[in-house]
This record gives sequence, structure tokens and C-alpha cells, in this order.
Amino acid sequence: MYSVLAAFAAGALAAVVGTILHASISYAGDVPIPWGAALALLLTGALTYWVGLLRGKLWVSALAGLATYVFVALIATDSNNQMIVSTQYFELLPGPALAGGIWVYGIIVPVIVAILLASRHLRNAARSRG
Repeated sequence: MYSVLAAFAAGALAAVVGTILHASISYAGDVPIPWGAALALLLTGALTYWVGLLRGKLWVSALAGLATYVFVALIATDSNNQMIVSTQYFELLPGPALAGGIWVYGIIVPVIVAILLASRHLRNAARSRG
């Protein structure tokens, strides 16, 4: 029960803080640099990895990653959404749309990396215990 709660809490934290962070954009001339989206993905990976190690169970990491994606999808598809700019508005708002696309569609990458790293860590810990 506590593992499920920890996974959902980590997923909710990653989704909310990541959604806020992803909107941080710098510009080099007219070229948007969505550094906030990269930071949001890094946060997602770190939380996904950490919660799995904290609970000592790989499925907790997977559930945290899934929860993050579901919470972000709920935010993005809300009809009153003013946080995540859809990629369909790329021509009108290239920076925010790029950041939104990286955030929404990029979540899978740090989640998979975190699960693989947590798997290796937990496997090594189990081997050392004997």
C-alpha cells in the first residue's frame, strides 16, 4: 500500500513541478532553447529512480513513471489547460509548443532510463546480500 502511495506521490510531484518547469525557455536570437523541459525530464527520471530505490521494488519506479505520464496527460487534455501549449500551435508559438512537445512526449525517455538504472541497482544490491 505504501509503495503505491509513494509511486503516485512521486508521479504527481514530477507532473506538477515538471509542468511548471517545462515552460522556462531562453532564446538565442529567434531560436527557442527549452531548458525547462530538459530540467523537467531530468526531475522525472530522478524521482522515478529514487522512489524505486526507496521502496526497493522495480515496479514502484514503473508505476511512478506511468503516474507522471497520466497526470501530465490529464493536465494537457483539460479543456481549461493554460499550462502546456500543444504542438499544433508550433507556427504561432514555436518556443512554448516545442517545450510542451518535449515535455509531454519526452517523459518516456527518462522513465525508461530510470527503470533500467533502478533495475541494475536493485539487482546488484540483491546479489551483494546473498
